Formats: sequence, C-alpha cells, structure tokens
Amino acid sequence: MQTLNCTVLLFESPIARAYLAVIKQCGFRVKRIIKCFNGEQKWKWMPKSLRNPLLCTKDSVRNNYWPNTFQHNGLAKPITERICEAYQLPADFFDIFFVNDQKLSTCANEVLYCDWETDGWKSDTLFQLLQSFGSETYLFTGGGLVARRILTLPNTEFVHVHPAVLPYIRGADGLLWSTLLNGKPGASCFYMVPELDEGHLITTAACEPVQLAKPQSADLKTLYRLIFSFYDPVIRALCLQKVLKQFGTLSHLPTQEQETHLGITYHFMHPLLQKKVLDKIFV
Repeated sequence: MQTLNCTVLLFESPIARAYLAVIKQCGFRVKRIIKCFNGEQKWKWMPKSLRNPLLCTKDSVRNNYWPNTFQHNGLAKPITERICEAYQLPADFFDIFFVNDQKLSTCANEVLYCDWETDGWKSDTLFQLLQSFGSETYLFTGGGLVARRILTLPNTEFVHVHPAVLPYIRGADGLLWSTLLNGKPGASCFYMVPELDEGHLITTAACEPVQLAKPQSADLKTLYRLIFSFYDPVIRALCLQKVLKQFGTLSHLPTQEQETHLGITYHFMHPLLQKKVLDKIFV
C-alpha cells in the first residue's frame, strides 16, 4: 500500500471515516493522522499514553453516536447497501464507520494526538504542532471554522471537500440545497483560505441522486440524521476519490480560481424545506 504524503486532521465524524475509507480503497495509507479531541481538562494525572486514547475514544463515541445507533437499530443497513450499490462502492465500505477509533491507526504510518480542549481550531496547542511540521499538506475533516493563523501557515495546504458545487452553493446543508436547486448532489475539493468556501478549486463533481427506502415511522429529524450519517459523507468522499484517482496525491495540484460573485451562501435549511427535499430522497 502506497503512502499518501499528507496529514489527516481527524475530527471524529462520519465524514472523517468516509475519507479514510476512500483513501484505503484507492490503495493508500496516509503519512500521519492527528487525532484532535477535547480533553475537557479531565484525567490530567494520567500518563498521556493512556489518557489520550481514552479521551479520543470518548470523543469518537459521542461524535459517531448516530451512525452507530442506526447500525444497532437496523436503519443503517438498507441505506448503506443502497448507497454502495448506486455508487459502486465495495460492500465493506461502511465498515470503518462502526469500528473502535483505535483501529484507525492502520490507516496511517503515524498517529499523533492533540488535546485542543475547548479551543477547537483556535487552539494554541494545535497551532504550535502544525507549525513544527513546516511544509505540509493537510486533509481537513470538519469540526468548525479553522483559525486564520493556521490556514496562513507558510508552505502549507489545507484540502477540504464541500458538499455542493462551488462557487454556486456555499455554506451549510450543501447536499440538501443541491438536491433542491439542482436535482442532484455534488461536491467540490479545494485548498482552503480564511474566507468561507472561497479557496481555489481542485475539482468539482456532480453525482446522480440516490433514492432511499424511507424507514417506517421515521420522523424528519431521523431522516436528516440518516442523510448526514451516510449519504453526505459518501458524496464528499467520492469527490476526494476523483482527485486521488486523477492525481495520486493531494499536494501542489493545479487549481482554478473561483468566480465567487456567482455564488450564494446558504444557511441551515428550514424544516419545511428539509421535508420537501427529504421527500425526494426517501421514497
């Protein structure tokens, strides 16, 4: 298995799991994973070799609560099977969504921990760690807005996949807005800049829509959580897969400047519009 010369900034989520799954599917393991977590000032007396993995597992359980809940109650299987069929993914693609976070170490040559406590992407600890690496390409996996001082570190690149085709649909709930406005989901891979979703584009990808079987007596919140547990992460991962298959790297890729004046920044979708879109996806 080849080493992908990049560092994954791993904020535990279904998105992060989908990225690792597609990287593995493309025949790579990454150079490094940095597991970012909120230690909440707990267990400071404990050796870091024990404390960090335990607190990362705690974060993982919390952030992946819904995918694991849907696996246990049986709602995940028909959704994941249909997505795999529609996008020609291997049957075991979603297995990584449900494994203990410590098994993610098999996806990288090196695993480091960063306790950013309540500071998130504004953390001094994270900033100093990334600063120490010098020139580097990072894969962003979510967890909030990244501080300007991190995105402007010299000789660094931060790769992000947005769940809509840029520059047209920026902001939140990209998959839902794309389905409503374009009739299909899409994604964009780009190098991040401090301005939201305005970095130079590496590629965009529109995907054929998938119709999913609606679980009996599932309410709107459950359908929304199913989308963002499985469908949204895969749409992002397919765009990342396109880049890896085309270039075999995430570093120093050719880009195209966005025509940002063409786009609109959307906010989280109102429940009434959510229902309209989810009724198109779930039948």
